[in-house]
Amino acid sequence: MSTDNSYQIISDVYNHKKLDTIPFFICNTSYWLDGVAKDKYPIGYFDSAKIMTDYQLRKIEFHQTNYDDCYIPFLFPWYGTGVIPSALGCDITFVDGGDPAVSSHVINSPNQIKDLNKPDYYKDGLLPKVLNTIDYMVQNTDLPISFTDPQGPLNIAICLAGLENLFLWMYTNPNEVHDLMEFCTEVFIEWVKLQQKHIGNRHSCFPHGIILPKEFGNVWIADDDCVVISSDMYKEFVVPYNSKIFRAFNGGTLHFCGSAKHQIENFLNTDYCVGINNFCMGDFEQLRMMQDIYKDKMVLMACDFTPSNVDDYYTKLLNTLDKQGTIIGTYYADNYALKYGKYEMINRNNEETLKAIYDILKV
Repeated sequence: MSTDNSYQIISDVYNHKKLDTIPFFICNTSYWLDGVAKDKYPIGYFDSAKIMTDYQLRKIEFHQTNYDDCYIPFLFPWYGTGVIPSALGCDITFVDGGDPAVSSHVINSPNQIKDLNKPDYYKDGLLPKVLNTIDYMVQNTDLPISFTDPQGPLNIAICLAGLENLFLWMYTNPNEVHDLMEFCTEVFIEWVKLQQKHIGNRHSCFPHGIILPKEFGNVWIADDDCVVISSDMYKEFVVPYNSKIFRAFNGGTLHFCGSAKHQIENFLNTDYCVGINNFCMGDFEQLRMMQDIYKDKMVLMACDFTPSNVDDYYTKLLNTLDKQGTIIGTYYADNYALKYGKYEMINRNNEETLKAIYDILKV
């Protein structure tokens, strides 16, 4: 399928047009390295913009040769989910055979929140690595380029303060938590806009690899911690700040993994949120609930890391979902898969698994 056709189909989804089939996206071009087999792991991926770019280009070429889905090729300066926290003092561990991860927090008391300073976007943490990689991709390729994984204000605040501290302070020191969320929001907006400036007219927004049509916005937020916070606390301490980000970029989408049925109304009431990307971990009931509530209002990206039982999973998924306002995304990993509602280590054949998924979804 051509890029123009893929874009038009996804645009039709966002415009809530009725389609004959559900558009699907097979992500065997994942930019993260967790789950990649050792013999395929690119040594130096996080040390060289050229190695990162070349690895991604090879995967894109394989995908375009073998699959006719709604994938639109793009490049992604990937340095894990802790890029913003790394610039605010959090330590980053480069995991052997995996992705960089936050390994410390920097705030132990709510009184320290007022002392936080915005980073130097060209010097601090992993930020210069991201910008240097973007510059390399712009100079050496002609593909669209995304900003790096931004996470969201809630995740950034948790990295800075620790989950237990932050949730406790929501009760004991709400004003300070609001100050922290506002700080994280401002840094988020400034950082994403700076990346977009470096990318220039090659910039596109790809929530977990699925393009967001430009008329619907220009940003995405990852909010996995929404599953462990109450609806009331999320409404008070998260919704206003996610809304501020979406307003700043004229709209965007929100991602989370797992089950968060108690947040469905909060997502709907987040200003300028035009879609939800949910790695549902087999919770098809939640997907159906969101479809019913978000009908003609928000798009649903029904996603998961590729399950161990492909036939059973996708047969049930297709029987669950309405065709309107929906995109299916499956994310292949060599060494882990969804099984009985959780991700488990597994060894499987790349080509056989991807072909089985493709044969089911292309019908």
